[in-house]
Amino acid sequence: MTDASITFALEIGYYDSVAEADAGKEVVLPTPQLGIFSSASIAAAKKEGLTLVEGDLWFFAFDGSPLKAYFSKKPYVGANRNRYFAGEYSLQPGSGEKLQDVIAKLIASNPSPHTQIIVRVPATDESAREFGWSDIKSMKDGIQDALRILPSDMAKRVVYEPWG
Repeated sequence: MTDASITFALEIGYYDSVAEADAGKEVVLPTPQLGIFSSASIAAAKKEGLTLVEGDLWFFAFDGSPLKAYFSKKPYVGANRNRYFAGEYSLQPGSGEKLQDVIAKLIASNPSPHTQIIVRVPATDESAREFGWSDIKSMKDGIQDALRILPSDMAKRVVYEPWG
């Protein structure tokens, strides 16, 4: 596996701010969540196209450059919302902001200096395989390599969250 095959999936999660809660304030922070896949094809297979169309998911290549989804089958939601199709797509090089810039803007827009970047790490070999890695160790090593693209001020905000 090469660095060039690594694909980032960026989603925004919403978490209660622990620091603000301790101060008696209720603050929900939009928090960047990164899934790090071993390839673009695995990322596209595991992430629903509907989430992309709704604007809640973005993909980036190993160097942080954007990837664009090309749909072979468009996602849809039925009129009475009881049926939907997630869509089928592939990822190709795109244009726009790099991952590092998107995360920097998210951090800058948050009211808290405690904003974290959540990175999902496998709890089992099976969960590592869902991201296209052979086992926990290879995924953890791949994540460490992939996160080298983050500037040091962002890297300090990374928090690892077990997955699976």
